[in-house]
Amino acid sequence: MYNLENVIDRKQGNARKWSNQVLKEKFGLNEEAIPMDLADIDFEVAPAIQKAVMKRASIGDYSYTYIPDEFYEAVINWNKRRYNTHIEKEWIKLTFGTVSTLHYIVQAYTKIGEGVLINTPAYDPFAEAIEHNERKLFCSSLINRENRYYLDFDDIEKQMKENNIKLYIFCSPQNPSGRIWTKEELFQLAELCIRHEVLLVCDEIHRDIVYKNQTFTSIWNAHPKISQHSVLCLSPNKGFNLGGLKTSYVVVPNPDIRETLLLQLQKNSITSPHVFAVPAIVAAYNESEDWLDEMIDYVEENMEIIYDFFADIPEAKVMPAESSFLAWIDVHNWFKDESEMQGFFQRAKLTMVVGSYFVQDGEGFVRLSIGMPRNLLMEALSRIKKEYNKNMIHA
Repeated sequence: MYNLENVIDRKQGNARKWSNQVLKEKFGLNEEAIPMDLADIDFEVAPAIQKAVMKRASIGDYSYTYIPDEFYEAVINWNKRRYNTHIEKEWIKLTFGTVSTLHYIVQAYTKIGEGVLINTPAYDPFAEAIEHNERKLFCSSLINRENRYYLDFDDIEKQMKENNIKLYIFCSPQNPSGRIWTKEELFQLAELCIRHEVLLVCDEIHRDIVYKNQTFTSIWNAHPKISQHSVLCLSPNKGFNLGGLKTSYVVVPNPDIRETLLLQLQKNSITSPHVFAVPAIVAAYNESEDWLDEMIDYVEENMEIIYDFFADIPEAKVMPAESSFLAWIDVHNWFKDESEMQGFFQRAKLTMVVGSYFVQDGEGFVRLSIGMPRNLLMEALSRIKKEYNKNMIHA
């Protein structure tokens, strides 16, 4: 129904991922490179979103904005319809991006020197939000059992008790692996947070891309009490590729917890939203669900191609994903270190994210962003195979 095979020229829009300047400065590559590093998708945005943004642009007024009721209605209905999650208007606050919001959250709920917990490997800005605000970072390593991640509940509880943890930033589904936590796992996690009076900040921004035959459970549906002890970070950015419009939002049911965050946002002058943010979100949630479903099926097929491709490279092992458009690949047996890995991908004219970026426990892995038209993906894999064969000949 939608043309997901269409390769758009993302350089025209100054997309960071495709910028010739970034490719050169960060990766030592030229315009021939295929970027597979940044966690955004390379599909043309859903038609309804384009139409809504163009309609808003045609008004010719780009001044300060306010948030109309249609935004709240779209958010409430989307969360109810898609995730069976009850949200009320007063609980919602539109912000300028999940990463910056994590900084405000750390500032709001903790003091300098207090402990904040994350699971690793983790998206590095989680750690930055903690350390850049002079809080103490504590990491609970995920258990890699038979190429699948599991939470170490004993260690999580030990950290909460011994390190006086005040805040726990948790990623669901997990980035970089695409692991979807079960309802039972989330219940146990929530129990620990409630028992030890740790505020849970749950980042669910990758949940819009969940593969068929997989079940995603929002943290609030896993435990009857956790909504009163948590902050939920949500965004259409991953599913609908709206990162440039700053369309992230937080949902906080507990009035005391919410008021604390709103006061911090006021201190940081988080006021009127991006002029195109509201029309884009409304069009995404109200008119683009069929586009999203089609894109998810397409990305899942891309992931199957990844599995088949790397099955022929015995030194690599792809961790099975249940969500998202990110392939997390164990290359311990392929490259002796990350420098060698980076050299391989540079020669193949591809970008990627090295495992050490993910705070800790990611060394020996590589993350590839595969939310792209099929011909781009096949060309990228062809380059990997060509470079791999070349190396085998010289081995």
